[in-house]
Amino acid sequence: MIKIQLKTVIGAFIVVVVTLCGIAAQAQDKPRYAMLVRVLGNTAFELARVGAEEAAEELGIELIYTGPTENTAEGQINLINSLIAQRVDAIMITANDATALTPSLKRAAQRGIRVVTWDQDTESSARSLHIASATNELIALAPVKIALELTDGGGDVGIITGPANSTTQNEWVDEMIRLTKEEEAFKGLNVVEVAYGDERSDKGYNEALGLVNKYPDLESIVAYTSVGIAAASQMVRDQDLIGKVRVTGLGFPNEMVDHVLSGATPAFAIWNMIDVGYTTVQATHELVNERISGAGGEVINAGRMGGISIGANNVAVMGELFVYDKTNIEEAADLINSISN
Repeated sequence: MIKIQLKTVIGAFIVVVVTLCGIAAQAQDKPRYAMLVRVLGNTAFELARVGAEEAAEELGIELIYTGPTENTAEGQINLINSLIAQRVDAIMITANDATALTPSLKRAAQRGIRVVTWDQDTESSARSLHIASATNELIALAPVKIALELTDGGGDVGIITGPANSTTQNEWVDEMIRLTKEEEAFKGLNVVEVAYGDERSDKGYNEALGLVNKYPDLESIVAYTSVGIAAASQMVRDQDLIGKVRVTGLGFPNEMVDHVLSGATPAFAIWNMIDVGYTTVQATHELVNERISGAGGEVINAGRMGGISIGANNVAVMGELFVYDKTNIEEAADLINSISN
């Protein structure tokens, strides 16, 4: 009797072991993609994580979200080496150094790990594909289109940007000026001056005040800086200029709710980080499954984002910036605040 019981127990044990092994094998078969951010705790990256998790659920993959506690290349390199050891299927990275990460990422690629960059790129030799939220031209274009609408087809416009030596922001400003001078659709906008707020609220406020005092016919202020747009909006509210001078530009929803609802900034734009995260995972999945190689001319099937073309240097640009106004600002701000909290 005892022998029969032992055989029964042993048989049941074998069945359990085989079942557990099968479950483990299934879990291992599930692709694992690592989203490596520049630093943990950044709201923009947490928003990207929301989109990445959405795509991961749709595609049936395991998403590993990680990043260093300090924004250093060394921190990202250590994590890349750890992910190589874990044999993940893909590393999706927003790089904090364009060149320092190259050896580690190349080593990952040599181990069969697909490398995709997003938000901030590396050297092209270090990855198969880069997902760009927008080009400098598209970033410049969105506020110009809004300003044209706010001024009812044209008028005097002042620009507030960051430091005078900011290469990227200067490119946005230069593109806006080019659009107003060369593109027929935007020639109604007359850029009267470019002011530099140096990413300081007090200076941005004073520069905006200087523009309205200097140019009595000023109809709009375009700020290519999130600090500048908030500062200019506050100036318009303080000076009782709502409806006379309309502010637009680049900003973050959670910082602009009151300004939008007050009417100081009827609309503004920014790239949608949730969509960036979602698109990155979708593109990576296409790459891992060899439906694309990352070459120019290919089209990524990016789920709800539709088809996204890959251009030169293996870069896929998502498209125009997302516009926020009274219809969507509160919902977007609540989402960001909940993630931050």
